[in-house]
Amino acid sequence: MQYILDYIGAAILGSALLLIILSATDTAAESQSVYNGDALVQEILVQTAFLLEGELRNMGVGVPEGQPTILWADTSTIRFLYDINRDAVPDTVEYYTGTIGDFASTQNDLDRPLFRSVNNGAPLTVGSVTVFRFRYITQLGENLATPVSSTRLSEIHSVEITMEVQNPYAVNRSAEQIAAGERTALYSSSLWQQTRLASQNNRR
Repeated sequence: MQYILDYIGAAILGSALLLIILSATDTAAESQSVYNGDALVQEILVQTAFLLEGELRNMGVGVPEGQPTILWADTSTIRFLYDINRDAVPDTVEYYTGTIGDFASTQNDLDRPLFRSVNNGAPLTVGSVTVFRFRYITQLGENLATPVSSTRLSEIHSVEITMEVQNPYAVNRSAEQIAAGERTALYSSSLWQQTRLASQNNRR
């Protein structure tokens, strides 16, 4: 009888240890996934932000005096002129976001592409974002309503960008790990906000 009790006790202890090991393994995998996701979103965010900063900094370069620089300004779309190749011919550059369904192949259901188009050519996907919006500010600090009317485009003095990037894939969580309102996977995210002076636009 004593042996049977010993076996039962050992089985219970072994089962408890196994559950602890499995739980620790899940926690380690989740932590590693979050770490990798953080690194990935930082890399994506830096690359996209670097491109946007460079283009906005050059907004209006090579555009003749008196010619409008910003052609369209909306919450998630901006179209402006600058001479990319320095060939005395201003180019039309447009940034705009696609829809969530454009990235149906990714696990993250909030992902949508950020497109860049030059001279109305075929759009190039330059990033993946979950939040992307512009805000347009006059020299006096007024926030312009979007889309900015054609009569007020020349008043744009600063362009503020808010952008969030999340990793496209993440480890799914079990039902008992998901609290009310949480998503089924742990997506790392990074938020970036920057105001860039459209200096060439001030005199137009």
